[in-house]
Amino acid sequence: MKRIYLNTKLDTLSRKEVARIGNMIFSWCKKNMGINNRKQYLPKYYFSRWDEDRKVCGEYDDETNEIFVYYRNLTDVRELAQTIIHEWQHQLQPLRTQYYKYKGPYNRNPFEIEAKQAEEYYLKPLWETVKRKVNRK
Repeated sequence: MKRIYLNTKLDTLSRKEVARIGNMIFSWCKKNMGINNRKQYLPKYYFSRWDEDRKVCGEYDDETNEIFVYYRNLTDVRELAQTIIHEWQHQLQPLRTQYYKYKGPYNRNPFEIEAKQAEEYYLKPLWETVKRKVNRK
């Protein structure tokens, strides 16, 4: 088995392996970032090959409480982890009432800024925990 690092390219991994790593990341997020108590249930999440039309990495649907990760639009394990952290942060936010009121550019939306900051804040502690499990067979 080859060791997996943050810079391991996703196109060298099978869909099953990407989902295995992603599941560990989602579990870490649930345990360490918390859950949205306003929802009646935990978010469901899906790993899809890609979103051809928009080339996005992931998205959170606040109406259905679902997270979609488009793993073939991602480059490496680092981007997979950052995308999951980013979308998990969105499920913690009061998106339905506040997110869509912002009329400025995407990258200046306060909810997007907060999700981007969460990526930076949580990536290192997440990987320190998850890498041992990822590389254990």
